[in-house]
Amino acid sequence: DYALFAALKTSPNAVTRAALLPDSAFKFDFINPPDVPFARLEGKGGTLVNAISLTMPALVGNGAAAAIGFTKPCGFNTPHTHNRATELAIVVKGRMITEFVSETGVRKIRNEHQTYSMAVFPQGALHLEFNPDCEEMIFVATFNDEDPGLNTPAESLYMLDDDFAGLALGLEFLPGADIDKFRHLVPATLAQGVESCLRRCGIEKN
Repeated sequence: DYALFAALKTSPNAVTRAALLPDSAFKFDFINPPDVPFARLEGKGGTLVNAISLTMPALVGNGAAAAIGFTKPCGFNTPHTHNRATELAIVVKGRMITEFVSETGVRKIRNEHQTYSMAVFPQGALHLEFNPDCEEMIFVATFNDEDPGLNTPAESLYMLDDDFAGLALGLEFLPGADIDKFRHLVPATLAQGVESCLRRCGIEKN
């Protein structure tokens, strides 16, 4: 409802914004999110549910957003950045491998996170999350902008065959079984980790 968003954006203060919304607008169900674009992004390797201003209008003017990632065994999402926000990602189930590079010429930062460990991805940093185990991994992400934005590396579009170019067009949870299709999207160390995970979990490559 773009009329509602326009009214929220042009409201003079928080009181008038709140008056435009019912009580239920201030609650977001990550298991049963609203049926609107970008609320639920599904891939073969997992699902991401987004509470951002587009999917939860009550966030307009509040400068924060959140998401929950449900990552299948050996699954991960493609390297991406958030243009307008720093991300804090907390593992609430399982184990997570993270990598990020904040800008050209600096070192890659890689960490292994156990349950209830938190990763920090600076605003604009290219990063990824990987589930190296045979059980589902779940992480909760928070952002310091209601519209954190999403971007994938432009160079990836030129590296991919036409059939796979779509993988680089948005945040995508990918199954480790497809590693041979997107090996060139990820660092060699991560590709090796995916191969190891597949063998350990008895998952055949597609």
